[in-house]
Amino acid sequence: MRNQCSAECEMLEDTEWLSDFAFFTDLLCHMNNLNVKMQGKNQFIDDIWAHLKAFKLKLNLFAGQLDKNDLSHFSRLNSIPSVNEEKLKNYEHSTKKRHFEFERRFQDFSAIQTELDIFTMPFNVNCEAVRSDLQLELIELQSNNHLKQSFLNMPKLEFYKSLSKVSFPNLKSHAQKISAMFASSYICEEVFSTMNQP
Repeated sequence: MRNQCSAECEMLEDTEWLSDFAFFTDLLCHMNNLNVKMQGKNQFIDDIWAHLKAFKLKLNLFAGQLDKNDLSHFSRLNSIPSVNEEKLKNYEHSTKKRHFEFERRFQDFSAIQTELDIFTMPFNVNCEAVRSDLQLELIELQSNNHLKQSFLNMPKLEFYKSLSKVSFPNLKSHAQKISAMFASSYICEEVFSTMNQP
């Protein structure tokens, strides 16, 4: 028992081990915050994509700051008295690898960015950059101040439900397609639970 305790005590005195532990604990904390933001009700696929894009930008920020020995967003690592320069380079490299993995794993989102933008911010989308079946309807929508005010004051789904089927059939269909994408397992489970009720 005494040997095990002394081995653990030695580990806690090893600044290299402590700095690794602190770095990964800080990074895990940031990833956990992302995980929490992506859970819960009323999140559509565009909300999830916004959280992921923000996290990728944070990873870039972290890597740049680690390169400059700035530990502003790594409070546990910052509490270690003297972190080795080589360690900081390793942490920077590790953070860049995570950014690359996020890019790779979520590249499908980038491919449908315009489709998501049409749903999320139809009044800001360049009509020339969207599918031709949506162009004329978007021009009509963007030219209508009443609809713009409604969009700002209503939940997205309510807004799209309120649009005229005659004037905006393709936009309504597009909104249905995007909102049907399950943004999280929570929504998916909720839908299946509702479907299974008698």
